[in-house]
Amino acid sequence: MIPGISPDLERILEAGNSAPSGENCQPWRFVVRGNTISIHLLYERDQSAYSWGQRASYLACGAVIENVAVQASAEGYRTDIRYFPNQNDSWHVADIFLEKDGNIRADLFVPFISKRITNRKPYANDPLTGEERAALFSAAAQAGGDFSLVEKEGDIKLLGRIGSTNEQVMLANRSLHQFFFSHVSWTKEEDEQKKVGFYIETLELPPPAKAMFKVFRHWPIMRILGALGFNHIVAKQNGVTNAAASAIGALMITQTEPLDFVKVGRAAERLWLAATARGLSFQPLTGVLFFKLKIEGGEGMAFASYEQKLIMDAYQKASEVFDSGGKHIAFMFRVGHGDAPSAHAVRFPLAEVVEAV
Repeated sequence: MIPGISPDLERILEAGNSAPSGENCQPWRFVVRGNTISIHLLYERDQSAYSWGQRASYLACGAVIENVAVQASAEGYRTDIRYFPNQNDSWHVADIFLEKDGNIRADLFVPFISKRITNRKPYANDPLTGEERAALFSAAAQAGGDFSLVEKEGDIKLLGRIGSTNEQVMLANRSLHQFFFSHVSWTKEEDEQKKVGFYIETLELPPPAKAMFKVFRHWPIMRILGALGFNHIVAKQNGVTNAAASAIGALMITQTEPLDFVKVGRAAERLWLAATARGLSFQPLTGVLFFKLKIEGGEGMAFASYEQKLIMDAYQKASEVFDSGGKHIAFMFRVGHGDAPSAHAVRFPLAEVVEAV
């Protein structure tokens, strides 16, 4: 129990705190005043080499908001959400006003908030059923998302390779390499202590690859291997895994302002919950999307010129596959029928991210 927080509000906050975030950085803080929950972005939590302008964290805060709204319905509350209520504070993402309503019905996705998880295992290549496909489109529409789903085998393979551009660049770029490996936890004890980053078991590496991964963390060795093209080999293998799916989907936006990413985060989480509710596995593939934002946002110096070209070419191909019509691809993911993941990410205790005033 958290002093000053009722049990039903605590359950709502727990749901919000279980939202996904890049590198599991959990860049949020809750301030509770009566029946109002304020969500603040903790920019110091997300110093990601991937993120530009905290867009990844705004997306994560959108997922928090969606979870809060879903769980609130189960507690009998109607929600009134006001985005960026303080014009002088861009880190104050939203105020959520909760009002008891005897007529409110629990959202069907309530039971699946705690079950939603990233699954990096290969999935079966069998097609989605009509009901599964309709459920994904319905979830996106409910959240106001501009959604596209690719199911042709050739397009899935191409998008799988595009998704693996992340590994191709990361393993050859010193700053990205060092950032990534500084966020890997090699034991469960380390993961529970750090509570952020990638626990090695969640990466779903087969035993030989896991052993090599420990070698990859040493930049002098990786630099030599990169000169021999090893990053291309790893990317090719990851591209095959990415393409082991029933479909690859994307959410698109016309602008790339913080609010656009907050709303995409809500749509992405609702899609993820819909997939979870139908027993589908789900994995975001967003690295190249955020690399592209960094380049366009004036941070292209983070990449060598050939890396910039690789990233922009990969993004352009994805735009063509999704027929984006000039819209920005803000979130990409693969979905399919897969075995249960081996591990899940650790969370900060609710007491560490909630303040009652």
